[in-house]
Amino acid sequence: MEKLLCNGLDTIVSQALDEMKETQGQDFQLETVNLAELQRRTGISRARLRAWKKNGFAFKSHGLCGHSPSQLLLCGYMPVLNTLLTNGISNSSICFHRLQQEGYTGSLTTIKRYITSHKSLIPAKQQMVMPQRNRGRRFVTEPGEAYQMDWGFTNVTTNYGQTLRAACFAMICHHCGQRYIEFFPNAKQENLFIGMIHAFRYMGVPTYILTDNMKSVVTKRDWSGQPIWQKDYEAFMKMIGFQTKLCKPRHPFTKGKVERLIRFVKDNFLIGRTFWNVTDLNRAALDWCNEQNVIYHAIMVKWFTCQDKKSAIF
Repeated sequence: MEKLLCNGLDTIVSQALDEMKETQGQDFQLETVNLAELQRRTGISRARLRAWKKNGFAFKSHGLCGHSPSQLLLCGYMPVLNTLLTNGISNSSICFHRLQQEGYTGSLTTIKRYITSHKSLIPAKQQMVMPQRNRGRRFVTEPGEAYQMDWGFTNVTTNYGQTLRAACFAMICHHCGQRYIEFFPNAKQENLFIGMIHAFRYMGVPTYILTDNMKSVVTKRDWSGQPIWQKDYEAFMKMIGFQTKLCKPRHPFTKGKVERLIRFVKDNFLIGRTFWNVTDLNRAALDWCNEQNVIYHAIMVKWFTCQDKKSAIF
């Protein structure tokens, strides 16, 4: 008899069969062994003994012995996951969403463990400069008081294989982090107004907006340093009923949330996606905003407070 089991059952059955062989002598045969007597000696169910008897009591290990549950769940999805890692997509949330579209039913933790154990597939990132230290202190605002607004430029891949340059309008609430993005062919002023109106319909109208010194907002500053607004933008502000505060470009302590949002859009939403046209891109962007705005974070407590304040004011 082959002894390949690792749970000790082969030893128990083998010992019982040897004892029965000593008792019966030459009349003992495996093909006609008494299963009732063998059950009494081993305590193993007769159904399992009957199945082993068909194999001549050759105990073999299970075909999946040695495979962890995570490997079994990812068995059919490893090529897809390896392709994502090879292309530099190491965000576990993105990989989890893409595998779910392929039919994956496992958990996010399984994918995180796989990515951690296969970091060699991820291409190394080039770091030009060392990260800088904290140079200031962030400030906080009340619910619905301030939004941050900015443009981001990125490449978008179409389903025809073309790569197009698109301008991403981004707006985020400084208090709760609720976000809105929309894509345009360029960053002209009319597209800025369209994006702001759509964002106000989605998020509400704030007290003031933080933005940098873009030409569609401010033309120059007077002798005292006060901004001279672009006339169309100034009329737009008065019509909607909000104010604008200017800050330095790429300054994380005044408008760092929207700077991070643009980078998050490039690293999470656009990566690995293709679109038919701008309409299809903005439809997917709106669905992505709805999905991201309801994900629970530590800041979600502020988000609910902000929503109550908006409903009371607007």
